Amino acid sequence: MAILRFAAILLAVCVLAQEPMNNEGVIKLVKSGMSEELIVQVIRQQPGAYAIGANELIALKDAGVSEKVILAMLAKGKGGEGPAAAGDPGRAPTMAPRVAINDPGLFYKKGNEYLELLTEEVTWKTSGAMKNIVSVGVVKKDLNGTIPGPSSRNFLTNPMEILISPPKGLTINAFILLPVKPNKGVREFLVGPVNQKSGVAKGAVPFGVEKVGANVFRIVLQTPLGPGEYGILNAAPSDTATTSAMHTFRILL
Repeated sequence: MAILRFAAILLAVCVLAQEPMNNEGVIKLVKSGMSEELIVQVIRQQPGAYAIGANELIALKDAGVSEKVILAMLAKGKGGEGPAAAGDPGRAPTMAPRVAINDPGLFYKKGNEYLELLTEEVTWKTSGAMKNIVSVGVVKKDLNGTIPGPSSRNFLTNPMEILISPPKGLTINAFILLPVKPNKGVREFLVGPVNQKSGVAKGAVPFGVEKVGANVFRIVLQTPLGPGEYGILNAAPSDTATTSAMHTFRILL
């Protein structure tokens, strides 16, 4: 029986190896009735891009994901192998390369350098927009914003690498990645409350993170972004009621 059980675990891992795991995939495994041990093995052995902010962790718990499985996801997100299964000798975690970024902000990699991802001013079309953004990037209602001009001046190509170093008082959870649509000389976007099932804000592109330095996080995408306009919104409260800043970029290829 033990041999058959081990074979079943290996078979499941091979099948799931076809694509990176994410929060939704873990929830599906839990709902399917797979054992906690098997799910932890899959997380440890498969590539994964997990969203592990406060809202996402609550959504996972509400979906019936055990703390042992969540710990495996957290460890994987930090570059580790996750908790070792009983009787399985532990292996040294594979840590992401450390990156030295001394100032807060967003940066993209060009060659061997990290350059600052510049911001543009956002004008909110929704009345009282900033009053509907509370701490740690939680949006309370649908918000519409515009950015002047048809395109960002930050040009990136795939495979891209973006690092976020949150300013003092903010966490990585305050940042939301959004597609931006050019329309009649401006760029428009929509952002709304977090979907309790997916753990992702309305209109947003889901991403995971890897901690690669002191207060420095690398964005991890499940699939590369397609050509087009994008922005990373710092969804934190502001004293300005009608405007805020967004780090914008354009993917060329």
